[in-house]
Amino acid sequence: MNASIVTPKPVNPPKELTKLSQAYIVKATIAILSILLFFVLYTSLIIALFYLVYVAITYEVGSINKLTILIKLGAIAGSVMLALFTLKFIFKLKNHKPDNRIKLDKKENEELFSFIDDICKSTGAPKPKNIYVDPDVNAYVSYTNVWLSLFLPTKKELTIGLGLVSSLNLSEFKAVVAHEFGHFAQRSMKIGSYIHSANTIIHGMIFSRDKWDEILEQWRGSDIRLSFAAWIITPVIWVIRQLLMLFYMLLNRMHSLLSQEMEFNADKVAVKVAGSDAIVSALWRLEHGFTNWNTIVSNAFHASKKEVYSKNLYHHKGIALEKQKENFTTILNDLPVDHNGSKVFFSISENAKVSMYASHPPNALREKSAKSPFLGCEIDTRSPWILFSNKLLLQEKLTQLVYEKYLQKKPTQFVEEIDFQQFIEAESVENSLFEEYENTFQNRFITIPSIAKIDLLDTISTSLDDLKKEVAILMLPVKDIENLLQKANEIASGTTKEKKLVYKDKVYTKKDIQIVYDILIADREALFFSSFTAWDEKFIGYFYQLAKQKQQSEVLIKRYEQHQKIIALFQFLLASKNEMLTKISQLQSIGEVTQTMVDNLANDIKDKVKHINAELMQFYTIDFIPLPNIETVAELKNALFDGGQLIEEKGRIFENNGINRIITAIDNGIVSCNRIENKSLEQILKTHKELLQN
Repeated sequence: MNASIVTPKPVNPPKELTKLSQAYIVKATIAILSILLFFVLYTSLIIALFYLVYVAITYEVGSINKLTILIKLGAIAGSVMLALFTLKFIFKLKNHKPDNRIKLDKKENEELFSFIDDICKSTGAPKPKNIYVDPDVNAYVSYTNVWLSLFLPTKKELTIGLGLVSSLNLSEFKAVVAHEFGHFAQRSMKIGSYIHSANTIIHGMIFSRDKWDEILEQWRGSDIRLSFAAWIITPVIWVIRQLLMLFYMLLNRMHSLLSQEMEFNADKVAVKVAGSDAIVSALWRLEHGFTNWNTIVSNAFHASKKEVYSKNLYHHKGIALEKQKENFTTILNDLPVDHNGSKVFFSISENAKVSMYASHPPNALREKSAKSPFLGCEIDTRSPWILFSNKLLLQEKLTQLVYEKYLQKKPTQFVEEIDFQQFIEAESVENSLFEEYENTFQNRFITIPSIAKIDLLDTISTSLDDLKKEVAILMLPVKDIENLLQKANEIASGTTKEKKLVYKDKVYTKKDIQIVYDILIADREALFFSSFTAWDEKFIGYFYQLAKQKQQSEVLIKRYEQHQKIIALFQFLLASKNEMLTKISQLQSIGEVTQTMVDNLANDIKDKVKHINAELMQFYTIDFIPLPNIETVAELKNALFDGGQLIEEKGRIFENNGINRIITAIDNGIVSCNRIENKSLEQILKTHKELLQN
């Protein structure tokens, strides 16, 4: 191995460091027992139902007449339907292979493979059969064949995200890869394959509706003399689905608990080869790297609407990281220090997004585990890119993959790096403009009065300083609610020691946390509606009068009018999506539904799509004032939806995946509308600033 790519290792790590904890062993045992219980009961159900088929066929009828023949045939048909119900989902198990990654050739990546071989020796883990790279900020280990892994000791594969490589130094990268090799050595990884298979079967039996359900529905709709068996097995299917729902929750809960122990153990493996600080600082940097990469991909998406494509998105990620370096270093230096002289990266009260079924424990707990005991080690600050001899080619290949797989684009022409960077710069928000007014516009729409009402405001009734003081006071109860929202998230995720939240003299425990969360959101919206309208009018009136004095009111009025229409479209899209989802949820809550009910809902959604398109056509008639990166109405159309409108899906949208395409398109439109609304408001605030400076 090339000596230049050797990284420091901890001196004399404890031999018991990576030994499985008692909690790990107990949770693994419980998870295994849960899986065994499911498969025993599932197999028993299959055997019992096929025995029922046998009994239905062989049972002797005492006297043969039209009624007994119908009962005999109904019993056979009903038992066969039940038996098929338990089997049909097994055939939906697939050996899924990700299509967003590229396999690395060992001869072309000798430094990387040597580096990984060294980690294998240090961790005692088997070498991966293959190494892949994908575009994201991640790394993971998987079986080469999920099906075979259920029965045989199948080899594993390592996937490394190039976004990860861009975000870490060499020691941190080594720690993350070693963490994944910690999973390589865990036999309990196989449990995940069994749970994945069980989940596929259970999820299909509970939620999937296919030709089998359609046949049952048609059968129930036939003559009662023929359909009585269908009506008998319908509640039986309901009971089976409810029992399976309990198993679904149990299996995932057990696997979640085990997965968290697996993460702690894999972190210990990383500590053994790179020290305590490397894995913890890697987790901390990855949060920022993930946000940074999402911003780059988001910018690429918006740029693609203008046919602006970059040949190498990782080049621009590097620029963004370099620009943030000084601020990042300041944040790092300001972190507290523990008794080992190590930075404390995470707090137990952080607002971590950890759900009941999350596979990864909170980062604060991972930091505590990785530092118990603490292993010091020198940090190698070089970039992991030195491991990749064909760095630029790989970055360009993965960039092309991002466009094709993530953005559904196939670019053939690319702009210069400086031109794409200019697009990114134009997308960045001047946060100072919003911070000047207590970020009051962050979670609400500004209320712009009618032009006639603005014109009636003949004098400037207050000073700008008074407006700023007033909005600071108005925002106090809003910030209190937002602090409670954060606390509710922490209680729900288990990242705080507190177990209850008190609001309006009422105590809410963890099981009620969603209730109080919804109440807090509703109260914040009520505050925005009741308390800020008058301030918004004074705020708009102040700058309108200032513009009139300087004979610059015409452009400002046009910006106000344009912003009103953008908000109206934004609210309409949000309401339309919520209306669709509410109707779908209402139909699902019924339980057994008919095809007619589904078709009627599909027609309602198709009508709503037509209504949305009509509203869009009306919106495009505005006297458009250019915004950054959106200079014309044609660009405005594409910025919202490809072609300016939603595609009007045909056929049975709940069967041909049309409903998912509709909801996804509306979601993208909402995101784009939010982008346009932010740009419009930013331009209004910039215009206000210019009025003060002129």
